[in-house]
Amino acid sequence: MTSHFIPYNQSTIHYRKSGSGPQLVVCFHGFGEFAKTFDPIAASLTDHTLIAIDLPFHGETIWREGLECSIEEMLEVIRLCPEIGEKPYGLMGYSMGGRIVLSLYEAIPDKISYIVLIAPDGLKVNPWYRFATQTFMGKRIFRYTMSNPGWFNGLLQAGKKTGLVNESIMKFVHRYIDDTAMRDKVYQVWTTMRKFTPRLPNVKSLIKKKQTPVYLIFGKFDRIIVPKFGERFIQDIEKWCRMEILEAGHQVLHPRYADVIARALAYCTDHQNNHTA
Repeated sequence: MTSHFIPYNQSTIHYRKSGSGPQLVVCFHGFGEFAKTFDPIAASLTDHTLIAIDLPFHGETIWREGLECSIEEMLEVIRLCPEIGEKPYGLMGYSMGGRIVLSLYEAIPDKISYIVLIAPDGLKVNPWYRFATQTFMGKRIFRYTMSNPGWFNGLLQAGKKTGLVNESIMKFVHRYIDDTAMRDKVYQVWTTMRKFTPRLPNVKSLIKKKQTPVYLIFGKFDRIIVPKFGERFIQDIEKWCRMEILEAGHQVLHPRYADVIARALAYCTDHQNNHTA
């Protein structure tokens, strides 16, 4: 497990390389996570090399390209990794990283060997996220709320009393909104990664057309990204998808589930090999 740095324009991108197998997998972590989160997974792998990238405003990556990262920029970062270049590779994403994976696949499906999605964001259109990051008024309200969260806390409390907001969502939101530094990070990351909004009908059409193997892993008790999102997504593309639900919450990218993730990668590799044989 080694750290590497890529100069990109005014920025420096950090990534971790784990494993030494012939199958390349580019990995994307969730919000507030790090590339090294994938390190323990590599211990269960023999045929794969994991390239895990620290996203903007995460880990050891220094992002100086403003509050925007485009899909094209992320693809260029991947190409700059000397282990990859123009080679085909698989994609694996956890939580927010799942939304990034789906967007990258939609952009270059011919280059992607397979997809592993772990409790992935992006399988359901979040109207609040879209409003906050894609509209003029939403951006203004979002910026104001991150600087003045009092009114939003009141709204959450009202939602809890009426049953519209459950306890898990309350804890999730308070984790990111009660601390000033964390609020700043939420604003930076949400705004910077706003271009990664996959068009799910198109993604599903490409999976079917390209016969791309997909493996989805969910936590049964995840109240933020629930398994039914995956069940809806794989409808009509079941032939190329496999889904597994673990006795877990949202923290599915964890060493205790390394064997499950290794099994997912093995399934995708075998499926890919059978298709290309």
